[in-house]
Amino acid sequence: MIQPVRRPEGRPITTAVTGTNGKTSVATATIQLMRGAGWRSAGYDSIGITDVAGVLHPSNIRKSTSYLPELIAEQVRDGAEAITLEAFVGILADGLFQDVPVDVAVCTGLERDHLDVHGSVEAYWAAKLTLFSRHLRPDGVAVLATDCKQGQRVREAAEGRGARVITVGEGGDVHLDDAREVDGALTGTLDLAGDRYPVTLPTVHGIAVTNLLLAATAVIAAGGDPDAVVAALSTVTPPPGRLEVVGEHAGVTAMVDTAHNPGALRTALPTIRPRVEGRLVVVFGAGGERDRAKRGEMGAIAAELADLIVLTDDNPRREPPDRIRREVRAGCPDCLEIPHRADAIVAAVLMARPGDTVLVAGKGDETVQLISMRRLPHDDRALLRAALPLAG
Repeated sequence: MIQPVRRPEGRPITTAVTGTNGKTSVATATIQLMRGAGWRSAGYDSIGITDVAGVLHPSNIRKSTSYLPELIAEQVRDGAEAITLEAFVGILADGLFQDVPVDVAVCTGLERDHLDVHGSVEAYWAAKLTLFSRHLRPDGVAVLATDCKQGQRVREAAEGRGARVITVGEGGDVHLDDAREVDGALTGTLDLAGDRYPVTLPTVHGIAVTNLLLAATAVIAAGGDPDAVVAALSTVTPPPGRLEVVGEHAGVTAMVDTAHNPGALRTALPTIRPRVEGRLVVVFGAGGERDRAKRGEMGAIAAELADLIVLTDDNPRREPPDRIRREVRAGCPDCLEIPHRADAIVAAVLMARPGDTVLVAGKGDETVQLISMRRLPHDDRALLRAALPLAG
């Protein structure tokens, strides 16, 4: 069985989620499973602030150590018993967790990102690891997947703090056995450190399964009733823009995902591939004024894992878009290049054949595109829905 942490006195149970990719998926699932466990739950993630009533509010981060304590205090005044926080690297690096004791900390894996801000991958990882080495309470719990990138460093940081570590996935303390697909869901047996429960997961994608199990493990480690948490897994709704199927027409499936770095792209494409009957068509680009070294790597990953690539603009910001595309194209020289993102999406749909899947990667549920100093209305999902009738 999973031994829960000691319940804190005078404050809500607090869970924090960090990593390079998948943070929002785990954080939103954790909030929902906290409710499934019977707690009035609130949280903060990249989408916004979810209050105890489940209403989403926009958030404006202040670089102040009082920001998170004030946010938590406001939710507690409204009755919150459990808080889930997405621990972005900027928040950690700026010390915003300084006055936030964390009972359970989750890591989705540490890869290459944000080198434009932190200067090196080591500095980026070091900022992330402070969640486990500094902010996780000494008798708290760290949760990570068995295939967590830089998992050994996470483990060492947590154990150096005195915390326990629970692993999730094949060969871990928590794992799924006898999984089989039934009507777009997975059923099987969830092994919680020796206690076994029948479970249904509302997804068939491997990375989404891992994220759900990370969230469930965190909630149970926080003291949630295992029966209630496992039962609630079947009802979890994923955040928008994450491996989201926008629609299907004439045998063509259209999807979006937020994958905007090498690790996310390398995860998303193999996750989708087993369910693609025909070709996997990928539309993507790279952000401007960000880590330039990752661009060619992203192109190479797309060339390796996709059947047809349409290279386009992402958020070029103030950087010359043609230079960004040229650097991405170094990794996928045979791609089709269409600078205007809306045109690229329409072209990909027009080229799709029955059985193909078109994945537009990089922006997910974003509704603006950053070009020069302008914020222009842009929604990959809306454009896909409009273009889909042209397929086939």
